[in-house]
Amino acid sequence: MSHEEILKYFARYIMNELGIVYAEHNSFQLQNRLEEIAKLSGLSTIESLYEQAKGGISGQFKQLLLDVATNNETSFFRDPKIFKAIEETTLKTFPPLLKPNEPLRIWSAASSTGQEAISIAITITEFAKKTGKEIPFTILGTDISERVLERASSGTYSQLEVQRGLAAPLLVKYFSKSVDDRWAFSAELRKSISFRKLNLKDPLVFAQQFHLVLCRNVLIYQNVEGKTDILKRLTPNLMVGGHLILGAGESLLGLTNGYEQTNSEGAILYTRKNLAAEAA
Repeated sequence: MSHEEILKYFARYIMNELGIVYAEHNSFQLQNRLEEIAKLSGLSTIESLYEQAKGGISGQFKQLLLDVATNNETSFFRDPKIFKAIEETTLKTFPPLLKPNEPLRIWSAASSTGQEAISIAITITEFAKKTGKEIPFTILGTDISERVLERASSGTYSQLEVQRGLAAPLLVKYFSKSVDDRWAFSAELRKSISFRKLNLKDPLVFAQQFHLVLCRNVLIYQNVEGKTDILKRLTPNLMVGGHLILGAGESLLGLTNGYEQTNSEGAILYTRKNLAAEAA
């Protein structure tokens, strides 16, 4: 099999498993990632990786392939206007409606190494202090990659990682430096955050609906069918009136009529509509 055909073979496998599309124009990115997988597997070439794949893709080999195939780029308070928008919408809308001791429920889909979930926790805590109101909350972070989930669950970050998007006053306030020069996130706030493995292409069933879902920079890697499929699985898990936040380069245009677009603080949020009420 030629080099190009091998790239197409792995591109098809990744699309079937994750919905991520590697088109011909970005095959160089796929090649770089496959070379990384080959190196981590102790193989010298992509061709050797293909020979191993022919024997079956499962276990650690499958997990490594899916880990490296995904884009785990993240940082604290990535796209800051999003967190300002959360303050002005979710944090002002839902806490007054919660029952006593009922938490605000948030889902960070494709959470990577956890910076998004932590940024939300800090945003809620700072808002609660500013307004003098207690806001109990739970944040669920999910990702397909076991490698990034392990790091997220540890709650510890390097000096370089905390310098990306995290203001110094917040670093000192919510993190403590360990003897190995890593920064550990507040143990108290970490109690409200959990992480678990989840593929957005699998059935999505949760005990309760969420008030806020962040699914940023996921749809951009999918074809139209993949985007629509993820939205059909995601939407039932967001309460009517709840907010969905996508990445800056993503939109629901032409994908679903189940949301109303809201502009806040320069960011776009989508509010789930009650289609049953509209049909009545």
